[in-house]
Amino acid sequence: MAKKWRSLSDTSKASIFNQLRQIVKELRSIPSETTAISNMEGGPIYDCRLPRTSSRGPFTSVYDFHLALRNDVTADSLEAQSHSSPSSPGPAAISDMRKIIAFHESVLRPPVFTHGDLSSFNILVRDDEVVGIIDWETAGWLPYYWEYTMAWHANPQNLFWQKEVHRFLDPYEEELGMEKLRRIYFGEM
Repeated sequence: MAKKWRSLSDTSKASIFNQLRQIVKELRSIPSETTAISNMEGGPIYDCRLPRTSSRGPFTSVYDFHLALRNDVTADSLEAQSHSSPSSPGPAAISDMRKIIAFHESVLRPPVFTHGDLSSFNILVRDDEVVGIIDWETAGWLPYYWEYTMAWHANPQNLFWQKEVHRFLDPYEEELGMEKLRRIYFGEM
């Protein structure tokens, strides 16, 4: 779709987004048999955008997944580090990290089935019809907001897509803000 995007009419784009919205709805309707964060088969997740943690799962819960995304930083360890080390992060960074931790700890919804890389490069279109979605290696059971935040960050060669993902995915602006902060302090691509 990325190659054709500029030549598509607004009507064609709307049709494609309606199809994508339905596809995502169908993915979300697949029931999870567990609260674990894992790939499609229950094993480790893969995503080159994730920080290099010691474990890529599977994670027994969304909480454990979020903890790994923060390199095991907790509110207590952050507080201890800020008092014990002259090289600890400054007050603004500590405040940001506390926000990330509070957000992560507030996510109580179970994981949902997620493609994980809905970039325009991975959506195959013929005329006005979505005929396929490729690149499923990042698919799995992930937090409810993951599809949106990862589609928004999907590919730096695909920045126009950031303005489009809300047209077929539920926008999670607060979650996107927290993911942007997490990437600053704990890693990204």
